[in-house]
Amino acid sequence: MIPEPDSAADFVEEAQAAVGNAGAPVLRLGAWEGPLDLLLELARAQRVDLAQLSIATLAEQFAAAVDSALLRRQVPLSRLAEWHIMAAWLTLLRTRLLLPDLPDEAAQAEATELRQRLAEREAARRLADWLERRPQLGREVFARGEPEPAADAPPAADLTALLRACLTLLELPAWERVYRPNPPPLWRVPDALAHMRRMLGAMPQGASLEAFLPPGEGQGPTSRLQRRAALASTLVAGLELSRDGAAMLDQDAAFGGIVVRPGIAGGVPAAQDAAA
Repeated sequence: MIPEPDSAADFVEEAQAAVGNAGAPVLRLGAWEGPLDLLLELARAQRVDLAQLSIATLAEQFAAAVDSALLRRQVPLSRLAEWHIMAAWLTLLRTRLLLPDLPDEAAQAEATELRQRLAEREAARRLADWLERRPQLGREVFARGEPEPAADAPPAADLTALLRACLTLLELPAWERVYRPNPPPLWRVPDALAHMRRMLGAMPQGASLEAFLPPGEGQGPTSRLQRRAALASTLVAGLELSRDGAAMLDQDAAFGGIVVRPGIAGGVPAAQDAAA
């Protein structure tokens, strides 16, 4: 005789040994002590009095057995699913005993109503299947084309008014036309390169970077922008000449003035430009 555990913790400790030969947990519910699957079979055959069993104790011991099985990882998930199904069936059979007994007339009326609902559900399912098998317009079958209007029939719309409406829609207003800005004339890097090569031949001692700016710069409404663009282009051109060895750039202090002097190959580009 296996002693009844005092608490759920004791049952969890004995859960490993509380698994029957069929692989179901063994329950101890006072009036019943044995595997869960055998209890379910006897309950279905009405061989055991389920009214003597406690649902709370059943749920407590079943949860303890499942937790122990998950902790030990020795029971596969398929077997755990079978345990839950058996426990659910047993709980359903036990809860049916809690319902009050209905008289024979009420039971027959309830059964008749249930049969009527099942019949209506079956009729709705058959109707849905019949509608699904029907040929659908535009998929299996297609409608006939409409007849052409008679020659003396009035037109559906005025063709001239329709063409005028199309022309009105196609005409773009002035504010929707493509905007093409007129960029101001700026000093470009190729122009700065040619200008610096010509000036370096006449400046053996070199000069500041501002001395190589194009003449006439600083006039007009865009003078500030043009001067900044010319200064940037001249600096880039000076760096290109310094890389080729045609010029040398010196700067005594940070953010100070830049002095441009002819390089070792300073005369060669100037001579080429003069020949060109």
